[in-house]
Amino acid sequence: MDRPYLCPVCRDNRQDFLQIIKFGREIRKDPETGAVQYAADEWETLAKDGRPELEIRCGLCGHGGPEADFVRAAERDASRMRPARGRRA
Repeated sequence: MDRPYLCPVCRDNRQDFLQIIKFGREIRKDPETGAVQYAADEWETLAKDGRPELEIRCGLCGHGGPEADFVRAAERDASRMRPARGRRA
C-alpha cells in the first residue's frame, strides 16, 4: 500500500517497518498425546475479503499490529500538522 505509516506506539518511526503476511495450513492432532496425525502439504495465505492479512511491525520499538492502525496514526498526525481552514489568528 502506497500510504504513509507512523508507529502508533513510539510515534517516532515513519520509515523502518516489517511487513508480515500470515500463512496457515490444516493439521489434525491426537487429542491425548498432541502428536500431529495429519499436516497438509500446502500452506495457504490467510486473507480477508480476498486480500492477504497483512501485519506491520515497527522497526524501532517492535510494536506489531494491523496495517490500518499504522495508516490511521499517520493520517491523524498529518491532520494535526495542517492549519485549520477558515480560522483567523
